[in-house]
Amino acid sequence: MKLGHTPLSFFTATILATFLLISATAQAQTESYRARLSPMPTTPQTVSTITGAGEVLLSLNGNTLSIGGNFEGMSSAATMAHVHNGPPAQPGPVVHQLEVSEATAGVVSAELELTDEQVTALRNNSLYIQIHSNDNPAGELRGWIFARN
Repeated sequence: MKLGHTPLSFFTATILATFLLISATAQAQTESYRARLSPMPTTPQTVSTITGAGEVLLSLNGNTLSIGGNFEGMSSAATMAHVHNGPPAQPGPVVHQLEVSEATAGVVSAELELTDEQVTALRNNSLYIQIHSNDNPAGELRGWIFARN
């Protein structure tokens, strides 16, 4: 081994190791989540009137939550969509507005800044997505957000 090459090799190895560590750290900070949207009656009267399905994929990087998904087969056009805070099978208050196609099939999306408390709720499976429609203004599709393996 020549002494003239040792500092350059060491420097190159150090830079490569640093790059790999930064890349691994950046990947470890991104968390993936999923919500499966399905008809969720809000009253006994809506049991037979709600239809549809969908899937939403979410990724959390720091406190930034990126949301993108699709839905189809709703009984009437979507009017709005929200992220709600509530544990599984329990309704909760709206915490964020989402963009949604005003149709019986379309997309739902957003990029949100969550509070630290909302990040904790996300990690504890206490956030859900709900799409509201013309015929079911209280909500037609709902899906709790769970971590993806």
